[in-house]
Amino acid sequence: MFASDNSGARRANSRSAGFISATGALLLALFAFQASATPPSPPFGLEPKGVLRLQLGSSAPKRFLHEPSLLSQSILLSGKCGLSLGGPSSLATLTAAGGLGSMGLGPDSIGVFDGPKGVACYRITASLGESVTFGLGATVPGAQIDANAFYRLELDVEVKQNAAFLLEILIGGNVTEQFYMRSGASIVAGEGSTAPGSPDKIFNCTAQSDSGPDAGSRDNCRWIVDALGQQFRLIPLIGEGSLEGGGDFGTGTAAYDNNSLVYLTKGAIGALGCENTPVPQGTSTSTIGDGVNDAQCTITRIDPTGLGGSCTTLVGYVLRNIGVAEGCEMLKTPGEQLAASADILFPPEPRTALGSEPLTTIVFSNPLGSPVAFTPQRCTGTVVLDSNGERTILEVLSGGTVGTDVVAGGHKDWACILDNVQEYIGADQMQIRQTILFWGDIEIKRQ
Repeated sequence: MFASDNSGARRANSRSAGFISATGALLLALFAFQASATPPSPPFGLEPKGVLRLQLGSSAPKRFLHEPSLLSQSILLSGKCGLSLGGPSSLATLTAAGGLGSMGLGPDSIGVFDGPKGVACYRITASLGESVTFGLGATVPGAQIDANAFYRLELDVEVKQNAAFLLEILIGGNVTEQFYMRSGASIVAGEGSTAPGSPDKIFNCTAQSDSGPDAGSRDNCRWIVDALGQQFRLIPLIGEGSLEGGGDFGTGTAAYDNNSLVYLTKGAIGALGCENTPVPQGTSTSTIGDGVNDAQCTITRIDPTGLGGSCTTLVGYVLRNIGVAEGCEMLKTPGEQLAASADILFPPEPRTALGSEPLTTIVFSNPLGSPVAFTPQRCTGTVVLDSNGERTILEVLSGGTVGTDVVAGGHKDWACILDNVQEYIGADQMQIRQTILFWGDIEIKRQ
């Protein structure tokens, strides 16, 4: 899904008794679930926000439908075979690229408009450089649905001419994960799986793949993907196909059961770049929490290029509060190396004598066994600035004697407290703000 070399993230203000941990098994569950008959709950304890159904066919209104709210958005024919989205709600956006650059609508198919009639109206064709991008509409973040992302896709895709498709997952307009579907002669022996969730992210569809105008449901693939995102893009690599919503399966229950589905959730999700040439995206997360009722946290990625590491790909993340644990955690794909600065302002707590406050604890994931606990001390070594002016410790990234790995195994695991501010706020209460430098595969949360 999200990938990275050595890279960084900055702040999360952490109160003295914070807890930073990483369990590979938990993180693996975030972006790489195993598909099942019953859709899994959203990852990381995120809240489910219902499902968007794409419903196409001749016997019922063409529309996007949200369940359980029953808000809907009509899909309308414009001219001979153009597609336009109506109301009453704005649940989705559809954007075409390639061909004539506009969306097309057939009797039960969505594609890119190429001509005045027939399949040219609604196919997505590799040879014409076409693609279709789906996004969430303006109503989805509103009070009735209150979602800003999806975590699972079940797409009804018609395939023609031994089609092979690329599915790009996007967050903030940036591609964070890629999946592949192959059919017919495009299937390569020994690659992919006929079941969802193949480790190489290749789904081999066993449906008939032909060049004819219609084969009913025999040339339809149900492509199931578990990934956090805000948009997805369907790109044919070989042949052509269409995005559908159950219309080839007849009417009633059969059509309903084969709708394309987008499972919704809500969270502080994003993708961190390094503001450099290979990864020009921004380095900071949004800020979560208020520092009163829960911890206020921000993470900023550090660019280790020239300091013993590199930054060549985006790192996708979920940042969340831990509720009663009064902390924060940043969750991402296991194994991604991330150099970061975490600023955390913890909620008020009973004052202590100087030097007597509880200490922050870090727990690093351990691929060979149980997680390894670590108590970070004040940073030592040489403070240097990365290319974006963010502070880091040179010796940790360059392999010096400072910052010996907490967990053996080839990835840097280390943390130290760069800033530590204790402020007495009255009523026998104090607040603690920390800047914690960390390297490795971790979560951040209060003990």
